Amino acid sequence: MRVQLFAAITAILLVSSTAATTDPGTVKFDIVREKRLPGTINLFKHRHRHRLAKRATGVSNTVQQILDNYDYLYYANVSVGTPGQNLRLQIDTGSSDIWVQSGENIFCQESSNPCNETGIFEPQNSSTYSKISDNFYIAYGDGSYARGDYAYDTFDIGGAAVKNLTIAVATDANTTEGIMGIGYPTNEAVVSGYGSSYQYKNLPDLLVEQRFIQSRAYSLWLNDLEASTGSILFGGVDRAKYSGNLVELPIDLYTGESQPSEFFVTLDGVGYTNADGSRNEMVSNMGEPVLLDCGTSFNYLPDGAFRAIANALSASYNARLGYYVQSCTVTSVNASIDFYFGGVTIKVPLREILYPAVTSSGRQLTFSNGQPVCLLTVASNSDLGVSILGDTFLRSAYVVYDLDNNVISLAQTVFNETKSDIVAIGTGATAIPGAIPASSNARLTLSTSALTSAFGTEVSATDSSAISSPLSVTASGSGSATTETFSRTSSSSLISSSSASISGAAGSDGNNGSARVLLGVCVAITVAFVCGWVTFGL
Repeated sequence: MRVQLFAAITAILLVSSTAATTDPGTVKFDIVREKRLPGTINLFKHRHRHRLAKRATGVSNTVQQILDNYDYLYYANVSVGTPGQNLRLQIDTGSSDIWVQSGENIFCQESSNPCNETGIFEPQNSSTYSKISDNFYIAYGDGSYARGDYAYDTFDIGGAAVKNLTIAVATDANTTEGIMGIGYPTNEAVVSGYGSSYQYKNLPDLLVEQRFIQSRAYSLWLNDLEASTGSILFGGVDRAKYSGNLVELPIDLYTGESQPSEFFVTLDGVGYTNADGSRNEMVSNMGEPVLLDCGTSFNYLPDGAFRAIANALSASYNARLGYYVQSCTVTSVNASIDFYFGGVTIKVPLREILYPAVTSSGRQLTFSNGQPVCLLTVASNSDLGVSILGDTFLRSAYVVYDLDNNVISLAQTVFNETKSDIVAIGTGATAIPGAIPASSNARLTLSTSALTSAFGTEVSATDSSAISSPLSVTASGSGSATTETFSRTSSSSLISSSSASISGAAGSDGNNGSARVLLGVCVAITVAFVCGWVTFGL
């Protein structure tokens, strides 16, 4: 990846977990969600964790880990070392390394103790810690990085204590969060830096080798944004958590690859379903490789597709915010934006694809008529060089990542299902229980041009003719609110469009609504990157 444009908002969610047991061979946790106190979050905090990388027989157990829906991303509570040190790691299918924070990191030594929430790992307190080398370095598309030591240690997730797992301990990082990357070993940071001969066995590999699961495969169920549960299930599928068929899609390859290194599948088109059930296809024959990445909050698509979605939602671009916006009142409409993949359609409800804009003090931003502002969580991929479907898409999909067979299986998720019907994933070409092949299962070969160009002339940057009848989501209402000024100190708007009038809900704000939006443009050169910052005042 070469260029990254990022910014988004945070959810005011906190989830804690308590253990519970189920049938033998599975490990499950119940969780409780709590609201965070106003003022404890930042406005527009977003993570795009796609790594800056080179383009380049067990028992029938399953291992289930509940994920915390926190800060608009998803975290797993794990323990590392002996005795175990409890940590909270961001789960990331877009990278492949597990790294944890060390107390040596000066970023964690600030008086505010910024790393307390996620935890710090102290190697000297673990009897099973063994240092390997000091050449760990990783960089991500959001501008964050970490460097430090590679080591072996015990890693416990969902009750599975994996021995001698290669992890990294960050002695220098510009983020408080450790990462649990669970992608292909070929996407490990050490491979990017030193070549394939340095590839090591990561978490999915050792879960199989140590006989916790049968094959390198896991299911992701994020549930909806307001849900109290979400989980990752290693080595199994929960048939109660999806509807219809699981449809297998081949994972796309980069030019010159014989095996995939990242989770790209082919997106055929986008459309929408109205409240009356009528369906409309907006863009077809896309043939666009999209990365299914739970480490990215929003979705990034070619200009034509993302503008078609914005037009269908009657969303308007606000140059001051840098986003397409619409009234949150439309999220009550029983309609969806639809994503088409070779025989399976994933319908994303409006309440999942439009996200409330909330200040750091917990205030909902409003339009001048008093209606709450929601941001469209789809943006252009023009500065990324890749198309990505992140959490605001993945919450509506049940996703099975099969690293052994190089396929991803998709089905429509069932939100807030409390029942479970877990079956183990076996071995071989038909390992995923009940999965059927896609109707069109041609695998794309990705090249630089395929990743950076639009999908063709189906819908141009300014053409909305493909949308025959936009969704009925017109905002209406009345009211007034105290004006809150948005000032831009530097302009880098990609779109010229009229701005909606935005105001802040009436009320006091200890910092006068002050917050910063970081607009990062990051250029990847091998494993190094250069970032320029554009700051907005709020």
